[in-house]
Amino acid sequence: MQTIFILQLQGTGSNEYAWENAGVFTNEQAALNKLTEINAEYEDTDMTVFNINNDGNARIEERFLFNA
Repeated sequence: MQTIFILQLQGTGSNEYAWENAGVFTNEQAALNKLTEINAEYEDTDMTVFNINNDGNARIEERFLFNA
């Protein structure tokens, strides 16, 4: 069995409510690092920054792969 972490962002496509995959990682810290990297791209603009909290527009889902 292998654990993977899927970073998902909401509102990046044509449907602002849809969740889009931003990356698949072997550990949660790598997913958080990618989120930090993505947010850095918007640092000098007025665009919404992605964040993880109860009402956030980013999330990390943990999944288990069997026979991997």
